[in-house]
Amino acid sequence: MSKMKFVVFLMFIILHGCEQRPQECRDVIDVPREQGYATFRSYPLEKQLDVYLCGMHVEPPQIGLADEIAKQGDSTIPVVLQKLKTSEREIDQEALIYLFQVMSDRGLLRGRKDVIMEIGQVIDNMKISQVKQRSEESLKKIQIANGVKPFTYTQ
Repeated sequence: MSKMKFVVFLMFIILHGCEQRPQECRDVIDVPREQGYATFRSYPLEKQLDVYLCGMHVEPPQIGLADEIAKQGDSTIPVVLQKLKTSEREIDQEALIYLFQVMSDRGLLRGRKDVIMEIGQVIDNMKISQVKQRSEESLKKIQIANGVKPFTYTQ
């Protein structure tokens, strides 16, 4: 394949990939931030989580959306936890664990050892080493912020 054909092919893949994002995601990410965040806030939590995951897979990742969800308080915890446990993509699980880290930074996981333990169980089942390692780092930050001693295996 010639260099020019490769560039055209690559551009097609990039543009085609952009078109594959759901409309709700484009309505938040492909517009000015204030407008996109206002639209994001109008969505129900389940749709916000879908858009958040979409936004974490673009460059640059839309990490500010995690704070928008965390601002809603601890009532979001069960929905986010359910999404984490049912997500089949480890990269999405990693993004949801990051969301829990943001929630932890806001003090929403104080006294929630149950949630912290369930996050750990999801991480234990991860197969992709880099994703698992980054998720473990996020979990350690959550544990430290909430006074939970990290569990380590002794050999």
